[in-house]
Amino acid sequence: MDPTKHSGIVDGLEAMKAAGLIIRYNLTWEAPGGEPKVAVWRACDTPDDELRKSITDGLAGLVTEAQLSIVPSAEHAP
Repeated sequence: MDPTKHSGIVDGLEAMKAAGLIIRYNLTWEAPGGEPKVAVWRACDTPDDELRKSITDGLAGLVTEAQLSIVPSAEHAP
């Protein structure tokens, strides 16, 4: 795990929470030195493709679309 990259991802996700795009996120790393995986729980009615683009644009250089999964609001965790 790259601590600088991790911090950048967390900062970006927290900003998206504050903006009302997501209600929760889970950031994991495949292995030490591996790639991040991000799951987000949506907080808005934005279509998946638009939300995915907003998130990956906001995390440009940190997370790719392939590393991101969106959990529908009906499935959001407590």
